[in-house]
Amino acid sequence: MHELIPYLRMLRRYRGQLALGAILMLATAASGIGLLALSGWFITATAVTGALLAAGVAASLEIYIPGGGIRAFAVTRTAARYFERITNHDSVLRLLRDLRGRVFLRLAATSAEDRANFASGELLNRLTTDVDRLDGLFLRGLAPPLVAFLAILIVAALLSIGSPLVALLAGGALLVVAGMALLTAWQSGQRSTTRLAGAQADLRAGLIDHIHGLGTLLAFGSLSAHRRRLDDLETTSRQAEAALAMAMARREAFLHGAVQLVAVGVLLAALWLFHRGAVTGAVAVMMPLAVLALLEPVGVLPGAGLNLAHARASAMRLDDGLARVGPDGPTGASGDVPDNAGDTGGAASGPVDVQIDGLTITRGAGARVVDDLSLAVAAGEHLAMIGPSGCGKSTLALALSGQIQPDQGKITLDGTPMADMPAAQRIHQVAFLTQQTELFSGSLQDNLQIANPSATDADFWRVLEAVALDGFARSLPEGLDTWVGESGTRLSGGQARRVALARLMLRDPSLVILDEPFSGLDAGTARHIDQALTDWLANRTALLLGHAETALPQADRLVEMRAGQAQQTTPG
Repeated sequence: MHELIPYLRMLRRYRGQLALGAILMLATAASGIGLLALSGWFITATAVTGALLAAGVAASLEIYIPGGGIRAFAVTRTAARYFERITNHDSVLRLLRDLRGRVFLRLAATSAEDRANFASGELLNRLTTDVDRLDGLFLRGLAPPLVAFLAILIVAALLSIGSPLVALLAGGALLVVAGMALLTAWQSGQRSTTRLAGAQADLRAGLIDHIHGLGTLLAFGSLSAHRRRLDDLETTSRQAEAALAMAMARREAFLHGAVQLVAVGVLLAALWLFHRGAVTGAVAVMMPLAVLALLEPVGVLPGAGLNLAHARASAMRLDDGLARVGPDGPTGASGDVPDNAGDTGGAASGPVDVQIDGLTITRGAGARVVDDLSLAVAAGEHLAMIGPSGCGKSTLALALSGQIQPDQGKITLDGTPMADMPAAQRIHQVAFLTQQTELFSGSLQDNLQIANPSATDADFWRVLEAVALDGFARSLPEGLDTWVGESGTRLSGGQARRVALARLMLRDPSLVILDEPFSGLDAGTARHIDQALTDWLANRTALLLGHAETALPQADRLVEMRAGQAQQTTPG
């Protein structure tokens, strides 16, 4: 269960609201028990009193107090359930927000090499299914057993009105049955959840690969074979789900049957007590009905055990292969996300001196993409690096941004090795515009503001003007609130590229890495952005990567990358 400790710590932030939700859950269960038990007592007492009156026996019954109690229990049950739903769903949505942010930050801090080990469907499964299972850790996993065991104690207290011995025996039996249901569901979930999660992840990855590679599959005539493989994966996933559902159904049937057997036993004991004159007929009826009222709060225990097993398995998958983001950076031991982990804005400390010593990076099947490279970039210098595809430029940029670790050598910023630098400091100091544009399904402002949460509208328009997108943005009916679509699909390639560049310019880094910054832009737009970049890069260290010097902003020095080595070149 230690895998759940970091996520249990996240609950502390909402402990007051979660405690209120648990109290409302208990109030709902207790009101249900009281409603059924008191109704049974009242109906029986009324019938007995009516029979006595019909037989000519003088009898009386106070109907207003129990009648008022029944109404009170009914109203309380309805109101408690309503407010419990509001409170707990609000808590779950807040936790879901925190969980997704935590996982995304860990994914962002994970090196490109480690992310490459995951299929796209696996990462999607972690960001969706696994997070969704963890957000119900308290509501569907921890709170139901607590409420169920307290409800059993309430029923035992009611049974003690008739007989303390019956209350002790029935309460003990119910606690044993409830504990067995929870434990066996947990154990069954432990065994089955790995198989189910693996089957679902394989199916999701296969579907994504099928969609992304549809053209290739058609070209090579492999579409039918791949569809058959997806059918097999779907069958495996359904079989795993069916097996788990049957296991849970058997446990729920056992639990319901056991509770009803206890109710039958309590009924027989109550009739014996009534025969001996130890209890009234109304109390004898109330006792088994109180036990039957436990079917609702106790009946969720198999599902709670399964949810706990799923949450533990999801926590293990989320921890597997992702960086641990904490106060000490990606390799910190705490695994907690600092409150300011997403704050990449603020003032930079000025340009940094970059020193690369004996850097060697091996990729793919063992090829040395960067081979014993040594290079110095002075603070405030703008270095242009050109070369053909595959020469090592982008790999070097990944190492400078801390996304991959070199096999040999080291990189230092102002004398501090990057390997020893906390992730928060590295993210704050280094800004990297990659060749691949990453936009989120949100508004134009959302995609800009993620770089600097404290930025104002004036800041947004300033950077949009710098990348020649202000006119386009002003022409949109909703302006900055315009939705850009999934991955920015409502924008052209060049517009999306400029949004990414504008987002980078909202930050204030010490080292800027621009990989093909003018890719997909026409000559006029490139000239406009070139001038804006020249002004923005002043008093910053910059590494400019491209295929040719003419496709890059103005630089102080030019080097050419060939076969993983940098050769000094005279700027043209």
